Amino acid sequence: MEKQNSKEVETIKMVERALHVLDLLRTSRCRLGVNDIAKKCELTPSTAFRILKTLEKSGWVFQLTDDRYITGQKISFVTEKTNLYLALQDISNFIMQQFTQKYDKAMNLMVREGTHVVILQQSRTNSFVDYVPPLHSKLPIYACSGGKVILSDLPISHAEQIIEACELKPLTSRTITNPEEFWKELRLTAKRGYAFDDRESTENGSCIAVPVRDPEGNVIAALSFSGFISLENVEELIQYLPPLKEAAEKISKNLYVVGNDFLPLGSSV
Repeated sequence: MEKQNSKEVETIKMVERALHVLDLLRTSRCRLGVNDIAKKCELTPSTAFRILKTLEKSGWVFQLTDDRYITGQKISFVTEKTNLYLALQDISNFIMQQFTQKYDKAMNLMVREGTHVVILQQSRTNSFVDYVPPLHSKLPIYACSGGKVILSDLPISHAEQIIEACELKPLTSRTITNPEEFWKELRLTAKRGYAFDDRESTENGSCIAVPVRDPEGNVIAALSFSGFISLENVEELIQYLPPLKEAAEKISKNLYVVGNDFLPLGSSV
């Protein structure tokens, strides 16, 4: 009985230590390394490491590629966009580089910020000129493929507010500025699971985008192959749809991995 009580006390202490680590990551709002966590929580580095790895397997913390930690999807990916975007940026980098190298096409990962989308992560080709907006560029949400993908997943009332705030000003002669036509485009995007930018944001540029989803199937970002110039028919980009979907799926799976298994993803696109 005494041995059992001792074991229970030790278990309670370990739980308290784990909660202390979680609370530190939650309140610090920045990435922390094992040694920083150990020092702040008054633990040995080896104990802190074991706690972090246990928490990581269950999705409570997330380890970035620089070996530092932030709170994971079970705590912060829903309530803290900063951590979600930080993890997205980190994970998508290597995946996008691989697909750009394989298909020799630039990629953009976009998230919504008000009435715009922001290029959160990017992989570029070695071409001297590739006609891709710089990393962190803001694009009008209504005039790019990624914006259409993100808008198509929002509740209608929310999407209506955003579209009304945009005013649908023409950026090129092909920008969709008629609200009825734009809603028709959004319905088509939602149905087929991808969107085109057919020279709508730049005169000669085209791209194709698909959603990146969370485990419940909600769109958290859009991923595109970008920088196609002077296409006669935007439908030519359909050939890039399978690898684009594959890349988006890899980003989702690596973002929401728990232990050795993946959390179930929502409906595929």
